[in-house]
Amino acid sequence: MAANFYLSSHANYHLHPRSALMAARAEDLKYATEEELGWIEIWSGTFIQKLCRRLSLRQQVIGTASVYFRRFYLRNSYSETDVPLVAAACCYVAAKAEETPVHVKSAVAEAREICNEMGHRTFPGDNTRLAEMEFYLIEELDFHLIIYHPYRSLVQICGRDGGPNAGGEQGKERRESMLEMDDAALQMAWFVINDTYRSSLCLVYPPHLIALAAIYLGFALEPPPSAAAIMNPPQPPPPLPDDPSDLFSLGLEGIPVEPPAPLPPKPAVPQKPILGGKTDPITFLSSLNVDHTLVWEIVQEILSLYELWNILEVSTAAKPKVGAGGTAG
Repeated sequence: MAANFYLSSHANYHLHPRSALMAARAEDLKYATEEELGWIEIWSGTFIQKLCRRLSLRQQVIGTASVYFRRFYLRNSYSETDVPLVAAACCYVAAKAEETPVHVKSAVAEAREICNEMGHRTFPGDNTRLAEMEFYLIEELDFHLIIYHPYRSLVQICGRDGGPNAGGEQGKERRESMLEMDDAALQMAWFVINDTYRSSLCLVYPPHLIALAAIYLGFALEPPPSAAAIMNPPQPPPPLPDDPSDLFSLGLEGIPVEPPAPLPPKPAVPQKPILGGKTDPITFLSSLNVDHTLVWEIVQEILSLYELWNILEVSTAAKPKVGAGGTAG
């Protein structure tokens, strides 16, 4: 694996313009709309995620399998291939590439069960079909199996890579100079990255820009303290009357009341220190040498993905199902 992303096969062979993605879908557009093709991307991403989780595989494997799937369909059409079989093969190969292999029988059995649950009942039960698909897939990928993911960029940007003492004092200083991000915002950004694998963003943008877009969305949902202080500055207290005793001279309906006894001071709650970077988000993000217009393009595409995903879920929930009691009428 190349230490530098820009020297890797990922950077030099597998980042494409939008026009290449549209050309790859030319055959499929004869049978489906762009929205329906987007639904296929979401459906396949969900299938890959479910299969990998059933096989007890890590999120890294899910991401790798998703990238394999997108790269395969940059050269092939949905209409001419068995999409669930290709997705299962991507999971099977990704598990090997990430050094967590699974048995082909387990992969086929779990894939068939998930297909039945998702309404696709034609997954082949012959194990050799998946084994054959593995070799075809690797050939279509040009044997480029090493994938760079946005997760790595995310933890590096936040100074969370390595332990607190990794690299000695120099490593500690480097991590503290990175972005300050609490656990809630970091987890939200991680979830956003997970969702991006239901789209073709990994074919267009380098992983560090996807990580930055996820950070922006993470802060939008979990604002950092520095931004919250700017958006919601402390309000000045209301002016006091000339005679402070007037504050407690009257109660409800003019009944005189006594001033309340002062409350005991609250014990100080120890704050959990934030690990990693110490630079506030506004200063750090504004100092980055990146094209922020590209980051905002990615943010907009992620928001469009969520909108399309919501439409799919609503339409699926409203669709009548065929149950044991008879057919839908």
